[in-house]
Amino acid sequence: MGVDIYSSKGVICSVDEFLGVINGKNKKAIVKVCKDFWQELVDQCDKGYKPEPEPWRAELADSFNAFYNLEPTMTIKEIKEIIGSVVLVKGEVSKYGECWVENSEYIESLFGQILNASGFDLPYIQEVTAWGSGRYNGWEVPTGVACVVFNSSDCFVKTLSEEGKAVKKLLGHCDETEWTEMSY
Repeated sequence: MGVDIYSSKGVICSVDEFLGVINGKNKKAIVKVCKDFWQELVDQCDKGYKPEPEPWRAELADSFNAFYNLEPTMTIKEIKEIIGSVVLVKGEVSKYGECWVENSEYIESLFGQILNASGFDLPYIQEVTAWGSGRYNGWEVPTGVACVVFNSSDCFVKTLSEEGKAVKKLLGHCDETEWTEMSY
């Protein structure tokens, strides 16, 4: 019997902050992405799953039905509200709580497509998640809310300082190592 411990890192933002990529120039393209995404889910309910489609596919498509009402003529605020409405957090925030984003893999895929259509040059989305416990997940992560996590290594450029150059000259390398310790 053992305990697995691992660490992750990333640049975290809320769904509302992420949806800041929507502006007057790209809202038509983003509405199209959302409607096409929803239509693809609807089409998967009927194609190739005869005699009857799997029930989870219809439930998945239904969870994005709000996109049916999206129109490019809507205000940016309305578009953001509709897109944000499909991101649902399930679970419980508590000392030992567990939370998750319902259909997180599909939300992540959708947000990746929104990012591509936005015209912004941002790093790829590592995941869309929610945390339920500061005790388990770290005190710096927001709990009970859906978050978009960008790959942090794409957000920073690390260069050697003068001291780092001296270490590299002395040792022949200046490789950084990360580890986790556990107390018993």
